[in-house]
This record gives sequence, structure tokens and C-alpha cells, in this order.
Amino acid sequence: MVDRISTSGRYAQLVADMQQSMLNYYKLTNQLSSGHKVNSITDDPIAAVNILNTSRQLGQMDTFSTNVEMAKSELSTLDDLMSLATSYLSSAWDSAVQANNQTYSDTSLEALKIEIDETIKTMVDLANTEYNDNYIFGGANTKTVPYTIEENGDIVYHGTPYDNPDYIRQTEVADGVFEVINTTGDRVFGYYKAAVEPGNGVYTDVNGNRVIKSTDDTGADIYTYENGLEYTGDIGDLTDGAPEEAVGVMGAMKVLSNSIQMVLDGDREEGYEMMNSTLDMFSNSLTQITEEQTKFGGVYNRLEMTTSTLETNNENLTAYLSEIRDVDLTEAITDWYMAQYAYQASLQVSSASMGMSLLNYL
Repeated sequence: MVDRISTSGRYAQLVADMQQSMLNYYKLTNQLSSGHKVNSITDDPIAAVNILNTSRQLGQMDTFSTNVEMAKSELSTLDDLMSLATSYLSSAWDSAVQANNQTYSDTSLEALKIEIDETIKTMVDLANTEYNDNYIFGGANTKTVPYTIEENGDIVYHGTPYDNPDYIRQTEVADGVFEVINTTGDRVFGYYKAAVEPGNGVYTDVNGNRVIKSTDDTGADIYTYENGLEYTGDIGDLTDGAPEEAVGVMGAMKVLSNSIQMVLDGDREEGYEMMNSTLDMFSNSLTQITEEQTKFGGVYNRLEMTTSTLETNNENLTAYLSEIRDVDLTEAITDWYMAQYAYQASLQVSSASMGMSLLNYL
């Protein structure tokens, strides 16, 4: 028995063939206009997933590249500042050597003291340098001026201290890879605090930290550290008063200035003894700054290598993305013309076929 193809069935097949030709033509038209082989996930599900994953990786690399360039720029500034600090330190060290020459007249010592005091101000300005609206040497406290010179001559550091791990600022330079890009002012420059005699509301805890006594609104005594944190230890463990604290190059320069003043005031023996002690302080400060420069020089070199790696990976992924996403224009134009002819032919055949009736065969 032979199945008879009905007129409606033949028309349905013609319409389906015409629609398929139309879809193929529109798909190639979209590929030519967009330049992409895949414009929706239905075009090629596997290729679409690969395109999304590759695009995501390229986006991450752009972010990492931006982070690396910003980090390199900040580290370059940091290195320049530490080089300047080394230069000022060397100058102050030379002054200390000169001051220890006990043949200097009072006039020469006065000139040296003025020079040292001006160098201290310059060094403080250097330590308060901003980069990208952040104070470089403030640790994590990047919005507060790191150093101030108080009326009593103290050189106070207000940033996050180096012994607090929270000082670290880091940036992501690869997936899950972070680099530390900052140090602290007290690590590079140090600080200076004059001794406080007993009875002035300043105490020292068992760890050598200063504790300030004050009163609250009710008149009760309260004890807080200089950073504002409450002292929670036993009051009986506090020592009334505080010794001098001279740390780093800031401390060395301030002690040098004070020792010159002592000599000028007539206390020559103790003054020259203090003056001589600053030589080791300057030497240790130079070692400290050199260590920091070396450490961040290594970070900068790693970032240079990271830049090279990111560039290579970016080129490879971009080439792969182009291979799976971008159309071959020559091939696409040829296919488009063929699809256009096929679509036009299907329209003509459908039009001619649907216009026939029984009268065509009588």
C-alpha cells in the first residue's frame, strides 16, 4: 500500500524548509554584523561556555594588571622616598661625626644644631608624603597624618605600628596571590618621646608602653594607651613616669640635637657621651632602611615578572577567544550568499507550489 501525501502535509514541509532557510540566513547575517560565530548559547552551547569562561579570565587579568601597575607605581615612590631618607640620614650622620669633634666652637655647634633641627622637619615632611590620596607611611591608617612634632619636641607617630600585623596593605596580583605593598613610619623613620617625670599623669606598663591617666565625666580615673585603647591591667603594675624613647633616625637626630644643646648649656661630658651614642643609632637606622628597600625591591621584581606572565597569558587567551568566537569573514560572506540564494529559492518554490490547484492538471 502506497501512502498518499496530502496537500496540507506537503505545504507544512514547504513552510518548514522555508523557515529553516530563513533561520540559517538570519544566523549568518547576525554573525557578519557582529563579527562573532556565537551570538546566543543555542548557536553552540559548548563554544558559548568556553567563551564565557575565557572572557571571565581575561577580565580577571585586566584587574590583576591594573593592580600590578598601581602597586609598582606606589613601590617606586616608596623606594624613592626611602632613598631620600637615606640621603638625609647620611647627612645627619656626618653632622654627628662633626659634632663629636670636641674642638668645635660653640658657634659651630649652634650651626650644626640648627642644621639638624631643620633636617628633622624635612624628614617629618618626607614621612608624611601622600600617594594617591593615601599617606604611604601610615600603615593601614592611610588617612591620618603619620607624624607630628609636638610643642615639647616629641616626634610622634600616629600610624599603625609595625608590631601590629594589621598595618599590612596588600593587593591581589594573580588568582589567590597577594603582595604586601607598604611598610610603616616607625619601621623606616622611628620616633622620639622625651622622658616624663613622675607626677605628670604618664605611666609605663610592664612592657614599656606609655599609659596616660585622665578622668571621665564622673571624675573617676581612667588609664588609656597613647593609641586610645583602654589599659586593662593592674594599676599597681604601672610605673609613674616614663623614660626617653628614641627610635630610628628620628630618635637619633633628636638625641643629637639635644646632646648639642647640653654641650652648649655647659654639660659637656654627658652631652658628648650622648652625642657619641648617636653614631650607633644612625648606623642601625641605615641598616633598617636598607633592609626595607631590599625587601620591597624583591617585591617590585616579582611584580615585573607577574606583568610579563599576565601579558603572555592575555595574548594566549585572546588568541583562543578569537579562534572560538570570531568569524572568518571570507568564509562567512560565502556562506551568507549561499544562504541568501537558498532562502530566496525556498520562497520561490513555496510560492509556486502553494499557488497550484486541481485546475493545473485538467
